[in-house]
Amino acid sequence: MFFGLDFLFGSMLWALPLAGLPLLLHLLFRRKAPVVLFSTLRFIRSSLQHTAARRRIQRWLLLACRILLLLLLIWAVAQPVKIIASGWLEGGRSRVAAVVVDTSYSMLLRQGELSLLERADGIIADLLNGPLRDAQVAILRGGDDPSHPVQLQSVSAVQSTWSALRPQPSPRPLVQRLASATELLSGQRSDQKWLVVITDLQGREFPQAMPQISDARVIVFDLHPEQARSIGITSVRVEPEQPIPGVGSDVVVEVAGRSGDARAVTLALRGIDGRVIDEKSPLMAAFDSTGRVQVRFPLPRGLPAERWLLLAAGLQGDDAMEWDNQRTQLVQTPPQQKVRLVTSTPPLPSHRFIRLALDPMEGREPSWPLKLGEAGKEDVRVMTWTDWPDAAQAAELAALAAGGGRLIIFLQPGIEQSWSSLPRSRRDAIAALLPAEPVPDEVLRGMYRAGPAVQGDPLVEGFIDEAMGLSSMVARRFVPLAAVSDPRVTTILKLSPATPTPGLRTHGLLYRRAVGLGKAYVFSTLPELRYTNLATHPLFLPIMVRMALPSAQAGDVQNVEVGQPLVLPGDRYGGGQLEVQAPGGELYLCEPARNDGMAKYVFAATDAPGLYRFRKPGGGEAMALGNVQLPAAESDLAYRPAHTVVPPGPNVLVVRSYEDLVTRMAQIDQPLPRWSPFLAVVLLLICVEALLGSMSHLWKPISLRALVSPSEAGAA
Repeated sequence: MFFGLDFLFGSMLWALPLAGLPLLLHLLFRRKAPVVLFSTLRFIRSSLQHTAARRRIQRWLLLACRILLLLLLIWAVAQPVKIIASGWLEGGRSRVAAVVVDTSYSMLLRQGELSLLERADGIIADLLNGPLRDAQVAILRGGDDPSHPVQLQSVSAVQSTWSALRPQPSPRPLVQRLASATELLSGQRSDQKWLVVITDLQGREFPQAMPQISDARVIVFDLHPEQARSIGITSVRVEPEQPIPGVGSDVVVEVAGRSGDARAVTLALRGIDGRVIDEKSPLMAAFDSTGRVQVRFPLPRGLPAERWLLLAAGLQGDDAMEWDNQRTQLVQTPPQQKVRLVTSTPPLPSHRFIRLALDPMEGREPSWPLKLGEAGKEDVRVMTWTDWPDAAQAAELAALAAGGGRLIIFLQPGIEQSWSSLPRSRRDAIAALLPAEPVPDEVLRGMYRAGPAVQGDPLVEGFIDEAMGLSSMVARRFVPLAAVSDPRVTTILKLSPATPTPGLRTHGLLYRRAVGLGKAYVFSTLPELRYTNLATHPLFLPIMVRMALPSAQAGDVQNVEVGQPLVLPGDRYGGGQLEVQAPGGELYLCEPARNDGMAKYVFAATDAPGLYRFRKPGGGEAMALGNVQLPAAESDLAYRPAHTVVPPGPNVLVVRSYEDLVTRMAQIDQPLPRWSPFLAVVLLLICVEALLGSMSHLWKPISLRALVSPSEAGAA
């Protein structure tokens, strides 16, 4: 090695002394010109001496060019090369390797006969049988728990316990697993360290680029296809979130794909036993420039009167990734709720409007979800407060709500004037149900117009757009309440002055307060025409029905994705053991755990998609259901270019397959020729020598005849 270079034909360097051949020939044939005395023409003698000096310089320059020419020519023939990365495939050195493999569900995309996950499995087998056969290896899967320690093993130990790769939910990006692998390698003392990453470079797996690694060889297998022609269902939901039997609703199916594609979407309504209750005609999903589309299936008569329903959406046609061509949503049709309307004698005009809103069929429709009844074990109690209840009545109402019931309270305008005269104990008991304390001296002028106080509240979902006419709901008189400061209280509808006037503020029309496991809804006015048009407004009925029904979150169903726990409130199911039946028929016992004073059932073994049934030990009907789905985000295929994820470096290789890796490493192990610069200099020196030779006439001595004019020569 010389100047950091190796030579393919190092023996040719023994010819380097031949570069001195021009000097030897110069010395052998050197002769001194004889001295001849001429006449005393001193200027001619001086000119000849000056020309001789130039000739000597020319000869020495030519001599140096020829020596350098021969030297570089011999150097080039020896073919100097640069070994830039020797030993990628050589054995006999200690080696450790960390292999990080992406096992997310997007790796189930098929290319030809194999999925990306099957290709990754084959790549690992080739690595263990090839360049890593003598190494200590650790396999890190993308879905593994990072808190579990990773151990290095011999290849034989890894192969003896190896099983085919399976898709796993990925709660954390793959780049975090790379940090664990890097930490593992940094603690090892070895001649060679390899970090191998096998992934399809999904954007969610690499929200940021990989860290720069200088003390290990980094090999990234980029498996993503050039064009992923896959369409998948990412969401199925029903609007409104809490459906009402007999009342129209929509099933919304969200689909992700490639811009410009189109696919037919189907919808089936099934029971949890698999029977098909209803099927809808297919609708076309045509993707816009974003590659996403929503398909709406209208249900004019609402959902069937079934306790539990599976809304099963599907895609027609072949696809490169089949697992996301179907998706289900489990919904619960609430059981019929017992409602008690507390009336007075004589009854108020508002009682008639409230009764019709709660049961417009007046008992003639058995499937209606609300059943008005007398005092008893009711689920919902509706009251019109024309006077404040006493402390015992308020405590009874609070107990009903705390046990999971719902209270709907209408306040008569003017009742606030007696608030300050109540005993403190009575006020405290009533305040536990109100959103805030009444303000007796508030000045109210003119008309107030209703509007949404918050966006996205499920109680008014679908009611806040202009077509529903919420802004036409007005109030003339109502009970002003103080500004809400309790985090358990939500203002759902607000009242704003129809004509903005200095000194007038926005008030609340409808509030919701959490009381234990239940809720208390409070209207700040009575539904009577002398106070408001609430009773005749078309939104009064659906809002009343939604308040009387349990919320979707309070039902006995859950929709989660694989790897996420199913959580049930402990008090609702007796607080004892529950038996959980998995989709494959396996049985588990689930104990309630107490946290922050509340008991909860937490079942975390949700590794398989399907229905999980909760029941009392020993069998019986299911008390609650959990629907576990595959991760929706994996359907949206968004790949990142490798150069934006993998930092470049001499120790980094990005390849597309194992065969590509072998070829690239073999190319790296080949010496890289470095002799072209020397040949260029040789050619340049040949040009310089030719130039110097062609300029020899400039070095000739001046002729005496040129210095003497023709006339003077004739006279002489």
